[in-house]
Order: sequence, then C-alpha cells, then structure tokens
Amino acid sequence: MIIKGEVIMKAREIFRVLTLLVLLAGLMPAVRSSAAPGAGQDQDKRPEFYARDIVLEQNVKNAREALRGPDGRFAEIGIGGQIVVLMEKRIIPSAAFDDGQVVCQGEANFGLEGWFLQAGTEEAPQYAWMTLFPGKSPGGFRLMSQDMIRGTPEGSPGVNMIRISNNDTKPILVDAVVGYGIKEDRPPCLSPVARYARIIN
Repeated sequence: MIIKGEVIMKAREIFRVLTLLVLLAGLMPAVRSSAAPGAGQDQDKRPEFYARDIVLEQNVKNAREALRGPDGRFAEIGIGGQIVVLMEKRIIPSAAFDDGQVVCQGEANFGLEGWFLQAGTEEAPQYAWMTLFPGKSPGGFRLMSQDMIRGTPEGSPGVNMIRISNNDTKPILVDAVVGYGIKEDRPPCLSPVARYARIIN
C-alpha cells in the first residue's frame, strides 16, 4: 500500500509539472508580441537612419510627419491610402536581425513593399515592388524571409524606397520609417553576386 501511495503522489507531481509547462507555453506568444520594439535584438546598438522625402502620397494627411526619426507627430494614411518614402540611405539585408521598422501609433494593419532592382543593365535597370517580410520586433521588417530563401533578389543592392499601404478598416498613424545600418563587426547578408560586385567596385 505504501508503494502504491508513493506512485500516486509521483503521478500527481508529474501532472502538476506538465500542467505548468502547458500554461507557460500558452503565455509565450503573448509575452513575445508585447515586447518593446527591438527587444532581444540589439537594435538600439545599431546605427539608424530614416525616411528623408515623400515620393508619392495617396489619401494621406500630413505626409511629411513620417519623415525623420520618431517624434510623436504622425502622418495619417486613410483607408485604402498609401505613401512612398525615400530613405536617407539604402537598407541592406541583415543575416539575423530586422532590417527596419515602421513606427505607428497603436496596432495597425498595413502592407509593406520595397522597390527592388530585379534585372536589366546599368543603363536600363528594371525595378519592381516586392513584399517585405515581418520582423521579430513590433513594426519590424526584413528584406529576406526568416529561412533566407525568399526575398531580396540575388545581387540586389538593397532598397531605398518603401511603400506603406493601409489595409486596415481605419486610418493608420505613421510616426517614422527606420532603417538599421550594419555594424562593422556584423557583415551584411549578401549573395555571391553582390559580394563580387562589391569587390570589383
């Protein structure tokens, strides 16, 4: 009877541990989604640059408030509207970190695209809009997918134009568009063609 009692106690203890693990697993996505921008990614230790000019605006109020760094002033993109910004410098894909961030007020549902060099020659380059991938931080984005397979075309020098489209059912407020530079001890994620182009230039 003593042995049977010990087995029952151990079974109850294992059940309590398993229940605790299940509860913790359920909380993890919520903790991750509520983390501050750049949390766990050393984004604050990387050089930042911002949008410097408006290329196109459609159904947008105070578009120029989306320029420069975050300052608490917002461009309002109406339902179905869009804005295209020109960055201060090109955003280059990073191997493990977000490449940039759209700073908005509250939660927002928007489409994000980059103006990528696709093909052509130096005299006649061919560009196209390509979807940017969600990053790890709130509002963060990447030029390549997490598996490093889809995204930035081989040999692309990155992007300096970003298009934000309002896919929400309400206006969205954009404070800033941030690009993250590459630290000297962390080389950019370049394809063999891009690395060769860098060497010969």
